[in-house]
Amino acid sequence: MRRRWINRFHGVMSKTDWWLDGPLLNPIRKVLEALIVAAGPWVLAVVTLALIGRTAERWLAPEALEDIRLTVVYAFMIAPMVAAPLGVTAARLITNTAEPPQHDSALAALMLVTCGLAGITAQALAALVVFALRLSDPELALAFVVLTSSSAMMWTAFIIMNACRLRPHLVLSFAAGMGLALTLCQFSIQFSISGALLVWCFTAGIALSFALCLAPFYAIDLPSALLRKTVVDLRKTAGTTWPLAAGAFLAIVGIWADKWIAWAGPSGLVSTAGFAHSPTYDSALFLAHLSAVPGLAALTVHFESPARHAMAQFQSTLTHGASLKAAEQAGEALSAKLWRGIHRTLLTQLALSGLLLLLAPAAASLAGLLLDQFLILRTALIGSLLHILFLSTSAVLILCNRKQAFLTLQLLFLAANVAGTAILSAVYGTTALGFTIASALASIVATIYAHATLRDVLRHCYLTGNEALFYK
Repeated sequence: MRRRWINRFHGVMSKTDWWLDGPLLNPIRKVLEALIVAAGPWVLAVVTLALIGRTAERWLAPEALEDIRLTVVYAFMIAPMVAAPLGVTAARLITNTAEPPQHDSALAALMLVTCGLAGITAQALAALVVFALRLSDPELALAFVVLTSSSAMMWTAFIIMNACRLRPHLVLSFAAGMGLALTLCQFSIQFSISGALLVWCFTAGIALSFALCLAPFYAIDLPSALLRKTVVDLRKTAGTTWPLAAGAFLAIVGIWADKWIAWAGPSGLVSTAGFAHSPTYDSALFLAHLSAVPGLAALTVHFESPARHAMAQFQSTLTHGASLKAAEQAGEALSAKLWRGIHRTLLTQLALSGLLLLLAPAAASLAGLLLDQFLILRTALIGSLLHILFLSTSAVLILCNRKQAFLTLQLLFLAANVAGTAILSAVYGTTALGFTIASALASIVATIYAHATLRDVLRHCYLTGNEALFYK
């Protein structure tokens, strides 16, 4: 029975791949894949919470709706912190192989081990948050822990599938989970409604997405020896790529650092269930971060296809015994292609951010923002644009394997965000100036690093960034 259902699933996937590979749908599919990889779970959370807020406000008190939103926000705050370093390590283990695996036992073992570690770690962190905040609703607290664990496993699986070029499968899994989450939330509102029940409905969609990610591997036998070997391989890879993993973790922490300071500041409040938050700051910043989703998608498309193809051409030129002049010309071509992609990404985001700045009064009115939130939103939109530049130039360092430089930049942004937000909030009150100034400073330093790296790309790719020279 299980084999028959797995064969049917593979048949659906094959038909879906064929359908989406057409000349019309293929570009749309690439954009969808980039959106899901860059911010898919966040988009799901925003859509679901918006629908819940619109349809459930007649049956739930504002305090209960606030607790639902904060449960999802906290879960999606913790999950990427766990999934990013583990996913980066697993992805590097995959890309170190000559050909990315598809549905073999090694990939199945890697998915099981990495996602298992992510789920356990996220569950432990969520439990710590429950006890630290002394959440008063046991049912909501349990739903929060399970949602956090499921989200971490799903996010980790997405990173691994993206590294294996299994993006159509990723899109289908995400779409099915999103559909289930929205359907269950709407049904629960019609029949029996409670805050914990709505969170469980949302969790069911996340769990389905993760289960569909694992579906191709259900029929594969995984001996204990293979699992132990996978753990050893992950540990060895972590030993050489820990700056990337630590940088990914610090990048997520840096995004949330200013929110934590606002939660602990004078404008911070505590919800009925016990979640700390700052409504004045959070609403404006979340809207500003959502404005960066198209830029993140464009950045993902560029570095997943054109940039990697350009790097492959550059490496191929050197592998085939090019002269020093030819190697330098190949490096200049690589640099030009990378900067063109970054410029297109920034122009796209600049146009969108400019439009949103002009429409900010209407957006604030539609979202029900107050005057101080509107002012924070305008500042945060500029900060989000600068943060896209920071991420773009940081991606250049990852591509050229400058792991320590990448880690240093993420630490710089985190420190600048913490210091700037703390100082400016104490002087001017609740403001997004700290985040914006930190993004500006980090983007300037990252651009300098990226220019220096691409100017001397031969040395960085084949000496300082060549792990074969330093690790066995």
